[in-house]
Amino acid sequence: MPRPNTCPAWTPDARETDLTAEQQDYLFDLRGFRVISEALSTNQLERINDFVDTNLRDDLEPGEWIGNVETHSYGHAETPDGINFQNVIEGGEVFEELIDQPAWIDQVRRYIECEQHQLSIDENFLNVRRTGGFIPIHSGGANPRFTSTFRNGAGQWMVGQINILMALTDTLEGDGCTTVVPGSHKSHIEHPQYAGAWNPGQEVSGADALGMVQVHLKAGDALMFTDAITHGSLPRTNPGERRVLIYRYSPHLLAKRMNYLPSPEFLERLTEARRKLVVPVPPRMRPGRVMAAEEFEHEAVGG
Repeated sequence: MPRPNTCPAWTPDARETDLTAEQQDYLFDLRGFRVISEALSTNQLERINDFVDTNLRDDLEPGEWIGNVETHSYGHAETPDGINFQNVIEGGEVFEELIDQPAWIDQVRRYIECEQHQLSIDENFLNVRRTGGFIPIHSGGANPRFTSTFRNGAGQWMVGQINILMALTDTLEGDGCTTVVPGSHKSHIEHPQYAGAWNPGQEVSGADALGMVQVHLKAGDALMFTDAITHGSLPRTNPGERRVLIYRYSPHLLAKRMNYLPSPEFLERLTEARRKLVVPVPPRMRPGRVMAAEEFEHEAVGG
């Protein structure tokens, strides 16, 4: 049974809508996250939720494919994390639109893109979770992963990954809100309650974690945060579903987490700008060669 929620809600300063770019930079550097209100249009929300309503079944199992979208779970039975629709950018036109959504793309470029780094999408998935499940706390500035890089030197940003978490339904009290420890992306000390790589039975939810705050979002809002920040989620105690869509942006030098090969018909539909975000460095092959995923099959590290 989930323990009572002791995680306070984060309340943004009402003045933040009027901040200059310099002031926004200061707060993002300090906190590691910001909320983008009404990042999705009503029409986009409707089309995304229609995709879920059409494809979500009670007997849906990880490993099934819906076209070029794979159903998936991170596989933590003790803390059910719901069902993921991975590679969801191939799930329809609305997901293609979000690749360079105006509400956030310039902000993401500002922190990641530079002369040496092109911007790319590292991972994209839609998660549906019902009552009881949560994501254990993880990450933080002490984590040595490339995605935890976050610094600014001589006016140049160097950020390893920025996540855009879009609320497809309201995530308010009892809805399984995303939680963060503000400023933890700069900590040199691991969170004292981190249980390792999600050790079964030892995971800690955001409800019980030191310094955590829960971020309330209305459907259509987006939480923008560095992957370096210590984050997780609360157990959902309300009936119904928590639906979120996550696009992770990184420098193109980072190998893609799930490494889906884009389908030719998908790439053909994309604008040049979107294609560069999906495949920033096209593969080089001799003329006439056809590449198939089976050529590269092997047991994944840690798989």
